[in-house]
Amino acid sequence: MNFMTLYDKEFASQPRVARPPIAVVDQDQSTNTRFNTRGRSASRLLTIMTDKIVEQPAKEMPEMKNVKLRMTNLHLHANGVFSNVYRGTLLSPGNSPREIAIKKTWPESRDRNFEMIFLTGISRERHKNIVQMIYAFSNKRDDRICESFVFDFMPDTLGSLIENNTLDLVDMKLYTWQMFNGLQYLCQLQIMHRDIKPVNILVDHPPGLLKIGDFGSAKVVRPGMTSTPYQVTRFYRPPELLLGSETYNWTVDIWSAGCVLGEMIKGNVLFPGRDTKHQLKLIRRALGSPTEADLKSMKVPRPPDPLAERVAGTGLAALLPSARPDVVYFLGKILLYRPRARLGGKEVLRDPFFDSLFREGAKRANGQLISQCITSSDIAEAHSIYGIHLPFREGLYTPLFAAAHNIFRDESKVKTKLSSILMKTKLDFSCDDESKESREVGKDVVKTKPSSKESVEGDGKKRARKSKIGRKSIMMAATNKKSGAERKKKSILKRFKNSQ
Repeated sequence: MNFMTLYDKEFASQPRVARPPIAVVDQDQSTNTRFNTRGRSASRLLTIMTDKIVEQPAKEMPEMKNVKLRMTNLHLHANGVFSNVYRGTLLSPGNSPREIAIKKTWPESRDRNFEMIFLTGISRERHKNIVQMIYAFSNKRDDRICESFVFDFMPDTLGSLIENNTLDLVDMKLYTWQMFNGLQYLCQLQIMHRDIKPVNILVDHPPGLLKIGDFGSAKVVRPGMTSTPYQVTRFYRPPELLLGSETYNWTVDIWSAGCVLGEMIKGNVLFPGRDTKHQLKLIRRALGSPTEADLKSMKVPRPPDPLAERVAGTGLAALLPSARPDVVYFLGKILLYRPRARLGGKEVLRDPFFDSLFREGAKRANGQLISQCITSSDIAEAHSIYGIHLPFREGLYTPLFAAAHNIFRDESKVKTKLSSILMKTKLDFSCDDESKESREVGKDVVKTKPSSKESVEGDGKKRARKSKIGRKSIMMAATNKKSGAERKKKSILKRFKNSQ
């Protein structure tokens, strides 16, 4: 049985000899607390007693295999608005005990299930710099479902390392490269994270490993879709979202990652705005006022009053007076108003800023070789596979959704909006809009799918009436055109397989 104790500030402030006996509460009696601090002081938290062994049926990912988890030393590690994270030791399955983290979440929106679906790893290749779910389970009470995801425990975050001032320039570059490597992987899946910040970047500092975590705000990008601008924690929110743009993509994560790098360099938040207006003011003070072309590129619905007065920026160097010029220059290529101009994708991974990492014999301050953190296969993968813009496999997320969703839901009773978000058709999934290769591939992929209710056949009839060409010849031309696009996509996929 799983036991918990209520930690109380008054109780903890008393001398040990004067404390009353600890009250033990069964977890089933505490479900309504939802294990977070909504509306309460952060000092009042539910923590699991560490001297109990907990058994829990679960699914092993990504094989979806039924297993029984035996866990101990469970206690609250961190808490948030939508979820809490517990730390413990997994006794079995496995040959030896291992440290784990359990994320418990209570999704109020069915759309938040995307996090669970993505992290299962079903139907996709796993990535070194993306946190991986190893088990999943759920508990239900009074029609409320608590979903739990089990991960390998990562002892630190970039936030804690920045706070403790433990990062030198080599480690900054090491973690920045891995962060952008993970973001580029998400880009290939056309997923925007929408909450990149230091506390969501998990780190195992001794071996120098970084993983992007917390996909609670992540979303699949589709051409022409709109999204709420109230996303991304304010300090790391890009200007297009601060200005109300509802048409954005994965480039919002590039801005956030730039702010994270700036925080590593500065030692504290780069743009610590008190509210949206003040956040914009701080950005404008550094970068200057955006031009009309910048606003158009950000797809801002209408310029707000604070931007009416033109201001010349002081530059990022004024915010980072002790930073080396090459560091400021690199950051300046990321923190740009125009989303498409921000340095990202394969270009950022190949930037000369990282050259010192990949020199033969390069080491960290602890004596560890950089090649042990970022291997030659990591570099080859980033430079070759990421250079190819792969179209999504048709229906990738459709079976993924069904398989993962059945773990926690009775499909006959639950209808979700998630399926309308996930991909069902072949679209333009090119990430680098500035790339010629991207434009060519996307162009052909889009042509295979009609853009409105009119089918290719209907469109052919219209052209036939105008040009007095027979319907049969038009349909043959459309078929040949589609076949050509399919051949080009097959060629790209073949290149991808050969590169592995």
